[in-house]
Amino acid sequence: MRLLGRQFTIRSLTCIALVTTTFAAIDARAAETDEYKDEQEEEDNSTQVDQNSVQKSQPRGRSEDKKNSSRESAKTRDSTPVANSRQVRRFHAVLDELLAEFGYDVKAGQIKGLSNIAVRKVKVSSAIPRTYEEYIETLIVERIRENSQVRILDCIPCKTRTSSLIDGKLMITSPATNMAKLDSAATTMGIENFMDVILVYHTSHMVLAVNVFNSQSKEMVWARSYNSETLKTRFQKLAVDYSQVEPKRLSEEYTPEYRLMVGLGGASVPNLSGRPADSAMLNLQIRSTEKFNNRHNEVGLMFSFLQAASSVVSSAPAESGSTSTSSTTSSTTTTSSTPVPKAFKTAVGLYAHFSYLFVGQVESYNEMRTGVGLDLGTLIASGYLAPAARGGFDFFLGRRFSMSFYGHYIGPASVNVSGSAAKVKGGGGGDVIFSLNY
Repeated sequence: MRLLGRQFTIRSLTCIALVTTTFAAIDARAAETDEYKDEQEEEDNSTQVDQNSVQKSQPRGRSEDKKNSSRESAKTRDSTPVANSRQVRRFHAVLDELLAEFGYDVKAGQIKGLSNIAVRKVKVSSAIPRTYEEYIETLIVERIRENSQVRILDCIPCKTRTSSLIDGKLMITSPATNMAKLDSAATTMGIENFMDVILVYHTSHMVLAVNVFNSQSKEMVWARSYNSETLKTRFQKLAVDYSQVEPKRLSEEYTPEYRLMVGLGGASVPNLSGRPADSAMLNLQIRSTEKFNNRHNEVGLMFSFLQAASSVVSSAPAESGSTSTSSTTSSTTTTSSTPVPKAFKTAVGLYAHFSYLFVGQVESYNEMRTGVGLDLGTLIASGYLAPAARGGFDFFLGRRFSMSFYGHYIGPASVNVSGSAAKVKGGGGGDVIFSLNY
């Protein structure tokens, strides 16, 4: 029994020692853990302090550059290439020039014999958005309407698509690809000619191609291409002023066109004395007009300066050795109360001018143009004021010169002679003027 008691006592003591040792180890381990956490916190704090000090020590611009570079790189990844406003304006300016040249051909009667035209399709190059196809079609129709009387039809069936199931396959067709449907649409709408338009865009130039074919025979009846690089050269060869066809969209205000004519010639004007020798005049004319109605009409003012030829040209000297004969005649002097006016040497005419020019659809300087003019105004001389009217023809030669043939009529008027009014008759005359045009 004593032996069992001793063993129990020894085992109890051993258990107590093990328990005490275990708790001591746990406390030590916890203490080590706490010390490690404290050291980590101190290291983290020191690292943060070091980073802050480094950021403060670095230049501010450098850190901002890094931020800006990161932002720019993000924008570069997210952004897509977009044309700027200057490129867009340049594109539309060149497009307007191409359409203006197409309008010139229409205006010159290139498609005058065609009727009942419909735009079948419009194609644009891959660099141009597909939404521009309807826009280009509208611009083409607009130029045809402005420059001709050709009838334009809207082919609605040409823009529709139909689907059908053939041999288990879905087939989608349209009149643009199916000739049978195209013939059916032409018969239904009464279309005689179809028009196709192609617009090609390159970085250096643009090309507009237009072709027209007959809806029944499918024969190509008209085709023309327009290159932006050779645009104005063609008009220079045709001797046509490019301002007639270029679009005037630089401002919303009306920009007038003027003509200034300065000419010199001879005239026959009824003079106060009634003698034919006094009616011969030298005539300086200045005409300033504004063009309208597509250069077919002109309206403005005309100034005429008349100088008697007898005051400029002196009498020729007599040949030496010639004999002269004189005779004495008896005459009776009669006294009259009616004053006799003296022939004027200088006169001025002021007129309002209106003319119509036969220039066709486009004025070409390679051809002689003809116009009909009418002037209404007055003739002014010393003590003399009379109504006057002129009418005649103008012949324009090239761009800078013209010849005018006009007849005029001077109406009856009164002339002041030494404080008394004397009645003078009017009469008819004419003038021929050679002018320089600006």
